[in-house]
Order: sequence, then C-alpha cells, then structure tokens
Amino acid sequence: METSPSVDPVPARPEQAGLAARLRPYARSVLIGGIVITVVAAVLLLVVMGLDAFNATVYSVGGKSIDDATPEAQNLRDQFVGAKVSAIVGLIVGGVALVSSVAIMYITRGVASDDDGEDLGYDELAGE
Repeated sequence: METSPSVDPVPARPEQAGLAARLRPYARSVLIGGIVITVVAAVLLLVVMGLDAFNATVYSVGGKSIDDATPEAQNLRDQFVGAKVSAIVGLIVGGVALVSSVAIMYITRGVASDDDGEDLGYDELAGE
C-alpha cells in the first residue's frame, strides 16, 4: 500500500520574516541607483582629474611649477577640490548601495517573491 504525503513538500528555503526579506522589494531599485551613482561619480572624477592635469601642464609651460608656494599655484591646486571630494563621496555611496543591494538579493535568493509569475503582453499592458 502506497502512502502519499499529507502535507505539501517543504520549500527549498523557508520564508524569512527578517529585515532582508522586508528590504528585498527595494533591492533592485537600489542596485540600479547604485550603478548610476557610481558610474556618474567615476566619470566626474576622471574628467576633474584630467582638467586638473591639463591646468598643471599649461601652468608649467611658462617655466613655473604647480608645486610652488605662490598664491597662484595654490589656487590652481585647490580649484577642483570640491568636485574631487564630491566624486569620491559619490563613489563610496554608490559602492555601499551596490554591495548592500547585492547582499540582500543574495541572502533572499530562495525566498518566494510577491510576483505571481504571470507574464503580461503588450496588449494587456496597453489596456487593449
């Protein structure tokens, strides 16, 4: 005589009610935002470093050194400090967002999502 189990099979990973499961719906949005912030900050840092090097090169053509203690050289060195700091802060914030969202997505990879699995076509989305 065969017996069939009276309960549903055990899922591969039990439902989590912790913080990671509550943050899962936001993980993809944070991941996309982190990627955008990191790329924009990296491009900003590259542009600022290029402009800084260009200014130093143009200043040194006249026989002056950018490392001099003159006020003019000091002004040129300090010209892009705010943009450099902003780009570095952007890289750090974007990196933290990337790492945290990937960690949340990895921790909750087996948890069932609220998606019902139904794929909608263009006609259903357009209301036709």
